[in-house]
Amino acid sequence: MIQLIAIDLDGTLLNDDLEITPRTREAVRTVADLGVTIAIATGRMHASAEPFAAELGIETPIISYNGAMIREAGAAEPMFHLTVPAPLAAEVLERAVAERASVEYFCDDIFYVTHVDHWARWYWQRTGCPPVPVGDLRKLNANEPTKILIVGSPEENAERLPRLQEEYDGQLYVTLSLPEYIELLHPQVSKANALRWLANYLGVEMAQTMALGDQLNDLEMIEAAEVGVMMAGAEESLRARADFVPTSCEEGVAEALETLVLGPAGRSGK
Repeated sequence: MIQLIAIDLDGTLLNDDLEITPRTREAVRTVADLGVTIAIATGRMHASAEPFAAELGIETPIISYNGAMIREAGAAEPMFHLTVPAPLAAEVLERAVAERASVEYFCDDIFYVTHVDHWARWYWQRTGCPPVPVGDLRKLNANEPTKILIVGSPEENAERLPRLQEEYDGQLYVTLSLPEYIELLHPQVSKANALRWLANYLGVEMAQTMALGDQLNDLEMIEAAEVGVMMAGAEESLRARADFVPTSCEEGVAEALETLVLGPAGRSGK
């Protein structure tokens, strides 16, 4: 019996319009009514995920920042939080300045940028979290951010990602959450580790877990869970490593929950 389900937001719980469809919302609520814990698991900041937890209308822990933070919706403090050491954060910022890369800096659940460019506006539009422009981000060097985001075109990031992963191997967790987003976090951060921590906290065995996602940053979590679901819109190489791939691109979460958890009774609404 599945007792804990972690669901990614963008490209998974949310459709292309960044909305939860009625069918998906109903499936999630029906599963929650069975006593299953539903956790949102996203690369987004916590504040950006909270409205979707409220929309689901259930009590749900939020795994945010790719697993760097676990916090109940509405809670003042996180249950779990890992940050990037200040010296490493400063090094990443210096590198970004030298390479003229666009950087988004997340500290204390605040979204900092040098200035509000098209990338900052895009993140703002997608997440509802306004950026705070500070000019030179290096003035924040004494802080320990939760996450640093290097933003660029998919082509630029395809070149940057393996290089950054090699250079910061063992020092930072470097992953791709969207083709435009390279995320740099504490080396022990991953959605998989967050799922393990939350399962232990809840007294749930990993054999009782399920995870759903669509990007590279979801893969470890999907492989760590007993049942791993990769969305139909994911790259073929990622889909090949999942236990189940829904046919629906818009309502893959509903399809997976109806098929794997609720069964025929759930699909018929009985």
